[in-house]
Amino acid sequence: MENDLITYRQVFKDMEDDYFNGVHRNTKRKRSRDMASDRKSFRRCFTQVFDQVTDWDTYVSWEGIKEALYSPLPDGNNPVGHKDFKDRYYRLKQVAERAGRKKALEKLEKIDPTQTVFAESQSIDLDTLLSLLDKERNTDYGRSTENQARDGWCWVSAMCALYGLRPSEVAAGQNLTKAITVDGITFPAVSDPNNLELVLVIGEFTYFGGSTKTGWRLAIPMSKDKTLINRLGIHNVCLPITESKDPSKFNDNHRKWLERHDWGFTQTYAFQHLGNQLGEMNGIPQEIRARSFGHSVAVNDSKYKKRRHLATELGILTRHQRQPLPLDMGKQALINIGINPDLPEVKAILRAIYQLDD
Repeated sequence: MENDLITYRQVFKDMEDDYFNGVHRNTKRKRSRDMASDRKSFRRCFTQVFDQVTDWDTYVSWEGIKEALYSPLPDGNNPVGHKDFKDRYYRLKQVAERAGRKKALEKLEKIDPTQTVFAESQSIDLDTLLSLLDKERNTDYGRSTENQARDGWCWVSAMCALYGLRPSEVAAGQNLTKAITVDGITFPAVSDPNNLELVLVIGEFTYFGGSTKTGWRLAIPMSKDKTLINRLGIHNVCLPITESKDPSKFNDNHRKWLERHDWGFTQTYAFQHLGNQLGEMNGIPQEIRARSFGHSVAVNDSKYKKRRHLATELGILTRHQRQPLPLDMGKQALINIGINPDLPEVKAILRAIYQLDD
């Protein structure tokens, strides 16, 4: 068959087959049409672009690609400069390449798909979060279902902030209410009040069968302050139940609850960014934060700088001088105030603080 006889439907079918015959970008898991998360990802990345083509049974042409590329956004606005335009550009370029449409490729090369329009990033500081949690938890909504939803989404919000998680990743926690052993290492339950490390084991799948974005990993809290952890109610595990296998449904339910209860923001990423700033404020290196969040240092550096909260940023800067001192500097600081660091009881304290061997 000649390239100029290839229809959009044929190209779209080939691209769909290639997608589902491939593997998950992060986890390398084989994709499946039976997996709700994979179907959702395909619709978001491919079908939303394909749907801009009015007639799938026509042959691929520059005219058709141009119409799909520049079709108005759902709100009627021009797509140029928006993320949708960038996504369309690269996906439609793949279509042109597969169909061998030289003219379309030449035209596309002259177009700049750079995103210049961005949604306003929302943020929240720790004091505001704590005030919102206190207000909610002290409100009786009169119905057990409403009170259960209150407890559940408040706890999810607290977990997202403390660990820098997506809501669906909280739903993938494997040691929330019971200890688990992985490769001979036992991870206590988050609900255990004696669990001071609070390492969270995040599975590849949520309890309702949806896959997580970054797969299996360990996550640590961005603060181990017992007072803060108790104030957030972390040990009081209360996971909302959803029957949908689509992780975005769980996230949507969280977002809608925030909106109904007038929290002042609906972008749940705000909790992740608060978590990152908490980690930075508490001296956790960026490499460790990035690993805990499930992405690279480069992503951590670029992603979170766009969403700084002024009050938390001020806290990071003003607390910088109060970060823990290296061992030798710590010993010298003791000497400066008249304490002998070689005394047995002082040595014991230093061993505990600096995790030194006996």
